[in-house]
Amino acid sequence: MKRFIPTIAILLPMFFFAACGPSKSPEANASAASPAPGATITASPNPVTTGEGSGTTTITWDTGDGTTGQVYVSQDGAAETLFTAGPKGSAPAPWIQAGKTFEFRLYAGTEHAKMLAKTQVTGSK
Repeated sequence: MKRFIPTIAILLPMFFFAACGPSKSPEANASAASPAPGATITASPNPVTTGEGSGTTTITWDTGDGTTGQVYVSQDGAAETLFTAGPKGSAPAPWIQAGKTFEFRLYAGTEHAKMLAKTQVTGSK
């Protein structure tokens, strides 16, 4: 019995602090890495059939809360360029090429800092 009490005195606080520590569940940390709720960006068609030249896809976006957003595009991982802006809408991208990958990213506001959503478009013959 004398050994039992010191063991409990050590183990009980360890269990208490382990139970009261920060949450490591995926739900608790999801907001840091996940897209903004309600924000969407899609491409149709995807993949894009290009034939001998370029093909067209239509990018449709919605910030989800009515605030202004900006859509940037990057070809094959190169620097982003501004594609379009607005709280929601759609716009054609008539320059999709076979063998290329285009990533369209929707950002909140005009600061080009907080990405809300993204989609990749590929071209094929």
